[in-house]
Amino acid sequence: MIKKHLWIILLILSINTYAQYKPDVIVFGGSVVGASTAIQAARSGVKTLLILPDETLLSNPTLSLEVPAFDLGLWKEWKEAYKLASDSAKTTPEKVLETIISKTNNLQVIKAAIPNKIEEKKNGWEVTIPLKGKNEDIKCKVIVDATSDYKSSPINSLGIITFDEKGKFVPLVNYSTEQKNEPYLQLQKLYRTSGAAGFGKDSSLNYIPLGVFIPQEKPNLIIVSTAALKDFSKDDFQNVALWTNIGQAAGALAAFGPFFDTTPSKANIRLTQAEMFTYKSFLYPVLDVEVTDSAFYPIQKIIASGLLNLDFKTGKFNPEEKVKISDFTAVMSKIYPRSKIWFLENKKVSDLSSKDLVSLISFTAAKDPYNVNKEISSDWESKYHFDSSFNNDHLITKKEMTILFEVYLHPFNINVDFNGYYLR
Repeated sequence: MIKKHLWIILLILSINTYAQYKPDVIVFGGSVVGASTAIQAARSGVKTLLILPDETLLSNPTLSLEVPAFDLGLWKEWKEAYKLASDSAKTTPEKVLETIISKTNNLQVIKAAIPNKIEEKKNGWEVTIPLKGKNEDIKCKVIVDATSDYKSSPINSLGIITFDEKGKFVPLVNYSTEQKNEPYLQLQKLYRTSGAAGFGKDSSLNYIPLGVFIPQEKPNLIIVSTAALKDFSKDDFQNVALWTNIGQAAGALAAFGPFFDTTPSKANIRLTQAEMFTYKSFLYPVLDVEVTDSAFYPIQKIIASGLLNLDFKTGKFNPEEKVKISDFTAVMSKIYPRSKIWFLENKKVSDLSSKDLVSLISFTAAKDPYNVNKEISSDWESKYHFDSSFNNDHLITKKEMTILFEVYLHPFNINVDFNGYYLR
C-alpha cells in the first residue's frame, strides 16, 4: 500500500515538473522592452515566460527614469512606483520593475538561461534551454526576441531568420524616415497602424507601426529591437520611455495570436490598438492635448482613422482649429460610402457648422436629424463640456468633431491592415 501511494506521489511530482513551463508566449531578453513586452502579454491574458540571458533583468544597471516622456501606460506605472519606493527605501529602477513582474499574473521568469535550440513546429515553437543541469524543452505559440543587440540574439545565433550585414531583417512593413516625417504623403498609411509613440533621440517624436516587428520569414515571431528599424540607427530611439511603450505594443501583438488562435501577422490592428488604450498607453505623440483631457483618447482614435490629421513634425493636433469639410471628405468617402451622396449634395459648403455636422452625422448613420440635433444640443455642455455655445451657425472645431464622431459614427472601428489600408 505504501509503495502504491509513493508511486502515485512520484507520478504527480513528475507531471508537475513536466508542466512547470507551459507558456503561450516566450520573450527573450534582459531589457526594458523585454520586460514590458512580457508584462503586457501576460496582462493581455496569455501565459508568458520571460527568459533572461543572465541573473539581471536590465542590461543597463545605471538606467535613469528622468527622461523626456509621455507619462502614460506601463512607463507611468513604473516611474510612479519607483518614486514611491525611493521615498521610503534605497532601491533601483530594476528592483521596482522586478516587483511589477512578480505581481503580474500569468508571467514566469527564468534567469541565466540561453536557448541552445529553437525549432519551428506546426502550431508554434519549441525552445530548448539548459536548466538545472539538463535540457528543458518548452513549447509556445509565439516567440518575442527583445534582445537589444542582434549579435547576442538566439534568433540570430541559431539561424532562425536572415539578418543583413547591418543586423537588420525584412519586416512585414518598412518604417522609413519618409514614413516618419511625411506619413500622409506615402502610399502606405503606416501611421494608421501605430502601436506606440514617444520621444526618441533629443526628444524627437516617433510613432511605431505594428508590422515593423514581424519578420516576413516567420509570421509567429516578433523581434522588438532596432533590428526591425532598417532606416534608423540605435541613436534615433535612445529613450527608455519610448521602448517601454513599444514593449507594451509588442506584448499586445504577441498575445493576439494565442488568444485568437492565429499568428501575430494576422492580428486585428484595431483590437491591438484598443488593448493599448485599455492599459493606458497611446499611439500618437499629441503635445497640445493634456493626457487628462477627456478628448485625449478620442483624438488618438480619430488620428488612427485618418479623418483628422496630426502634425507629426510638431506633435500638434490643434484641437480648437475650425474644421473645413475638405479636410476629411476624401477619407470619409472611403470609410463611409454613404457619405459621398451628402458631399455631392452639399458641395458648396466649405466650413463645417453645427447644422452641417448634424446633417452629415444623421445622413451617414441613417438617424433622424431632429433627434440627433436634440441629443447633441442637450449634451453639448452637460456631457461634453464644450466651451462654445451650440447653435446652427457655430463653426465646429477639431475637438468637437472628434467627440461627436466618436459617439455617433465610431470611425476607429473601421479596421486597417498592416499597410494601413482600410478593410471593410
